[in-house]
Amino acid sequence: MSLTVALTGFVCICFYGIVKFLNLASTCSLPELYAKDKTSTFVSTILASCPILMEAYMPPLLWGKSGHLQTIVYAKMGRVKSPLPQGERIEKIMADQATMSFDVFQPQSFHPTEKDFTLAVCPGIANSSESLYIRTLVDHAQKNGYRVAVLNHLGALRYVRLTAPRIFNYGETGEYNSMIDEIIRLYPNTTIIAVGCSMGANIVLKYLGEDKSHEKKVIGALSLCQGYDANDAKPILLSWESGRRMYSYFMAVNLRNLIKHHKDILLGKEAIARYGPFDEDAIYASTSLLDIDVSYSLKTAQFKNYQEYYHWASCKQYLKGIEIPLLILNAKDDPLVPPVLYETAKKYVESRDNCILLTTDHGGHLGYFEGGILMPNTITWLDRAVVEFSHALCQIHLKNHI
Repeated sequence: MSLTVALTGFVCICFYGIVKFLNLASTCSLPELYAKDKTSTFVSTILASCPILMEAYMPPLLWGKSGHLQTIVYAKMGRVKSPLPQGERIEKIMADQATMSFDVFQPQSFHPTEKDFTLAVCPGIANSSESLYIRTLVDHAQKNGYRVAVLNHLGALRYVRLTAPRIFNYGETGEYNSMIDEIIRLYPNTTIIAVGCSMGANIVLKYLGEDKSHEKKVIGALSLCQGYDANDAKPILLSWESGRRMYSYFMAVNLRNLIKHHKDILLGKEAIARYGPFDEDAIYASTSLLDIDVSYSLKTAQFKNYQEYYHWASCKQYLKGIEIPLLILNAKDDPLVPPVLYETAKKYVESRDNCILLTTDHGGHLGYFEGGILMPNTITWLDRAVVEFSHALCQIHLKNHI
């Protein structure tokens, strides 16, 4: 009898643990919307054009309510049955001889407005146009009439050789600025919408806020799963709560492998001549992004300490300068960006008439897999939200420029 009771108790505990981890008891509620005035013309127009923002997000039934699984599946798989859109790679030599590149994917249908619009996408950390989640977004946008330009972060293209001793960092906007200028040169009749994912969203918002002339080049922007302030995020990523220290470790491993892959350029003679000697052992022993920053990124970005570096890199101080329409999107179960980091976005939203902060209960970090019981749809909720909000921006723009 006692053995039966013990086994029953063990099974119950395991079942409870699975239910808890998968968050199966959670309901799929409507997204939470923050705006200075929810009854304003801007908000009313956006919501009328974007039904997805007023509908409950429905993740895969068995595992989609777990922010950890959403994030892990995104990180390991990218997307399910991802398409392979074909684009044209464009390169440009920067002032320091670094070769920045971006890929351009032409629209596969006419835009609903029959006008020319381009999404300028800045991917997440160590990502590029070859990342599967970016490919899926590109394909969906192409089919809805958009040209899509995707920045390839320096060093992220594994088989493309670097031409200067540096890779991307959290706050460098030069490459994104060059991509925008080149799009305008190549397609003078196009209208640009900026889209940033995670670290890429930080770069996009910093780009928009650091120079007023940059806002004249785009009509609106989307910030997806952004962390907003690196100094605020540092202690959170180093804590074990929700396993964040583990995520930071694996991101550090990915980044140090990238540095090792480009070692001949990033740690070679030219790099040493420009930045001074590196402690390679410290770089390769790094167990967090902070360790990488202290042993490598600070030196190449030429900052004395990480507080200065993170202050420069974060978009927080530049937000006040952004006046174009903006959608900021976060998931409350994102293990990398918890709700405590939303305060920066909330304060900004309260000061602007044309900005919306939308938070969903589920979605993880850039996951947002949607539909199905086990196998989700190819197109994610995030892909659909980007296109619907972009459609709304296009309508507002054209209405204001009749």
